[in-house]
Amino acid sequence: MKKKTEPIAPLKVGVAETTINPRLGMQIDGNIGAYRPAEVILNDLHARAAVFQQGDKRFLLLSMDLLAICTEWCDAIREFAARKLGFDRDAVAVHVVQNHSSPSMGQIMLSDRQPAAKAHAWIRGSDPAYGDLVMKRIKPMIRKAAESVQPVRLLFGSALESRVSFNRRIAMRDGTSEMGLGPKPHNALYREGPSDPEVGVALFSTPDLTTLAVLLHHTCHPVHWNPHNAIHSDWPGAWAEEVRRQLLPTAIPMVLNGCCGNVHHHDALNPHREDTPQSMAVLLTEAVRRALTHPCFGDDHPVMAYKTIRFGIPFRQFPAEVFANAHRLLEEHPEPIWMNPEKTRFEWRWHFAASLVDLEHVLATEKSFEYEVQALRLGDLALLVLPGEPFVEAQLEIKQRSPAKRTFVAHMSNRYVGYVPTREAIRRGGYETTPSCGSKLAPEALEMIIEKSMELLKTLY
Repeated sequence: MKKKTEPIAPLKVGVAETTINPRLGMQIDGNIGAYRPAEVILNDLHARAAVFQQGDKRFLLLSMDLLAICTEWCDAIREFAARKLGFDRDAVAVHVVQNHSSPSMGQIMLSDRQPAAKAHAWIRGSDPAYGDLVMKRIKPMIRKAAESVQPVRLLFGSALESRVSFNRRIAMRDGTSEMGLGPKPHNALYREGPSDPEVGVALFSTPDLTTLAVLLHHTCHPVHWNPHNAIHSDWPGAWAEEVRRQLLPTAIPMVLNGCCGNVHHHDALNPHREDTPQSMAVLLTEAVRRALTHPCFGDDHPVMAYKTIRFGIPFRQFPAEVFANAHRLLEEHPEPIWMNPEKTRFEWRWHFAASLVDLEHVLATEKSFEYEVQALRLGDLALLVLPGEPFVEAQLEIKQRSPAKRTFVAHMSNRYVGYVPTREAIRRGGYETTPSCGSKLAPEALEMIIEKSMELLKTLY
């Protein structure tokens, strides 16, 4: 006798959005050693929420036009969603698009162990008052999304666009690599690795064909930071608005930026091409249009499931002289090594020395780094949520091996980690591998993240 299967409950979605602009004068994060008080807001920063519900299961996804979020603020968002709205804490994903013309929630640059960081608060990164400002804005937004769920149909697909993002690490003749062409461009040979040209799109539409939400997936550092002291939403914000203007006026667009630790919109090998947030947005929107005219995957009753796992990643083993040299530099220069009389810029080597002192404290108190991977299944579409800045090689392997028909990855989520390079990149050196709190995990870290991600996805399929 055949076992009777229970009918699949309809997938429901609720969405909402709000602006999260800082106050003028607040520090803009994303440029090491630079004082960047916000002087003008060119366009709004947004936070957007989507609540996915099937039966008694619910999952909350946030996407915010910010640089980074620290554990304390992710925990605060999860605590609110759990205590006030009844969400499972492991069913809350907090993604930021890594916009370098915005603040962070929490300070990712330096701690206050250095007296200079107490004297010049901006050295530590984002304004400490900004987190409370964001929380006041997003709490009613999350509540609105949770209270507005309605049945939807899922349609998703992808297209390729190779003209907007490039591997930013350039291999040199001496076997090293540079972020860009470096100080001796005549020694450049080739791009060290790949980029990910995929443009993913997922529509959530009501039975009357009104599209409530659209997920947009691409992979690229948002570092259009001119004017330097201006707040703007960079290519993710420009793309979201372009999609809404051209294609989906009723939808709330949510951008998921992928593993872009080594991927950039500036093409070091073709520096004269047009490169603005709007030029990117136009090409990415054309790709969305192509994706929706290609064969797409539709599902009236997609299965929803989610799971979160946590595991320890070893720290990288650094020679003792690395820390000794950092202490020596800070003893010689207790103040930052200023680059101008106004004391609004200082040398990166001072920053990395101070960051190594912070890292030394971490290594003395923690045996490994707790890493978290989240996965959400929506039928044959998988969303994978990763902290930090993994190199794109990990994402490409995950997408290729994933049991889902399409897998959208959202990096820089739930906590600050720093870069997670490949073994080869660590061997070659360069900015992303410089010992600091921003590059501290063992060479096998990226491989561990790939394997744990695959384990997690397979449990959902």
